[in-house]
Amino acid sequence: MMNQQAIHEKYNQLIERFNQARLVGDNNRVPLLKKIVAALNHPDQHYHVIHIAGTNGKGSTGAMLSAILEAQGYQVGRFNSPAILNDREQIQFNHQWITEAEFIDSYNEIKPVVKRLGLTTTAISIFEWQFLISLIWYRNQNADYVILEAGLGGLTDATNAISAPQLTVFTKIAMDHMQILGDTLTKIAIQKSKIIKPGTSAVTLYDQAPEAFNVLQKEAQRQGVSLVAPKTTATISARSFTGMMVDLHSDLFQWSGLNLNLAGDFQVQNLTLVLTAVAVLKTQNVRLTDEAVRTGLQHVQLPDRLTVISQQPLTVVDVAHNPDGITALTTSLKQLAPQYSLTWVVGFLADKAVTPMLQLLLPLADRVLTVTPDNPKRALSGDELANQIRAISPETHVQAMPGMSQAMQVARTTLPENGMIVVAGSFYVARELAAMAVDHD
Repeated sequence: MMNQQAIHEKYNQLIERFNQARLVGDNNRVPLLKKIVAALNHPDQHYHVIHIAGTNGKGSTGAMLSAILEAQGYQVGRFNSPAILNDREQIQFNHQWITEAEFIDSYNEIKPVVKRLGLTTTAISIFEWQFLISLIWYRNQNADYVILEAGLGGLTDATNAISAPQLTVFTKIAMDHMQILGDTLTKIAIQKSKIIKPGTSAVTLYDQAPEAFNVLQKEAQRQGVSLVAPKTTATISARSFTGMMVDLHSDLFQWSGLNLNLAGDFQVQNLTLVLTAVAVLKTQNVRLTDEAVRTGLQHVQLPDRLTVISQQPLTVVDVAHNPDGITALTTSLKQLAPQYSLTWVVGFLADKAVTPMLQLLLPLADRVLTVTPDNPKRALSGDELANQIRAISPETHVQAMPGMSQAMQVARTTLPENGMIVVAGSFYVARELAAMAVDHD
């Protein structure tokens, strides 16, 4: 039996090998992954799957649904990406990360099956391995429900290799990953819609963009699936950086005085989707009491979505990294922090829609400190970002920083009395900040 140090070394070797494995190209790998899942005797058929796709809000929606199911007493797995602190946080069971030993054991269970199919272990990408490992681990943990979040798109995403789920959920579909998914909302929605499978139910937002909604509706009809999207009225009676109180009413549900432990008005859209999903699950005779819904929403935890990480000075971090996400963030900041002078610490990937994002956030910025995200292949340099900001808004005080620790130090030491720090732009930026906090501890 390996000791903890040996397990840790073995785990790191595995991750290193996965990282050197093939990167998924444009070809559709789902048929191959379906063969592997079948050869593993369909572990995904041992529990109920809720499959989530969309551009923004997948993490929030999945976190709320898992919190509600857990509050009801179900055993719940949650597969989500990307990670902030550690790859293992993508594979959770009842809010606990998969351990390094469990990760290795699950890998060892899959490896001979992969070999038997004539594949090398490096013929599978890291995300595909994480997906397969999660399916096996959740089966071994006797999960009742698994919230499965698509990584990118839908049609060719590894998670599309599952059998028909109990429920398919579509969060807000917006422009992102255009070089992979397509350069129009319709093309992006087509990719995502392909996770709809016959014999299931699907839910989405009533106020989904019309072109995206039409695509989902057509695909649902094609698969003989009903797409549920009730028109909902929402009223926020209280809001702060620690959460909000909301009333939501539709033909499907009536909720008053719901306390949500997440900040930002954009979460109301995700909450509407979650309550729609709950209503549909109830029609399928799934036991979900009002008490479980209220308790789950009060206890939901989700890092780096308009999250306060410090009170002195007030510092929030948000992983918004596309125009739709930045719109949600800036709208919330206007409501929650109108009295604050905002210092932004931002870094973007070069393949993102940087100019539209800057046009949204610069009107709210008294000062901007730019950083280079820790992704050598895709990062936009802090210097180049600072130049772009100067070109868009010459009056904005902007400074390129050599790294995140220096940026945070300068932000804190130069902050005015009514100042607040906002960190945003990329999961990579949030990850560096989180790693700093761990090192500091």
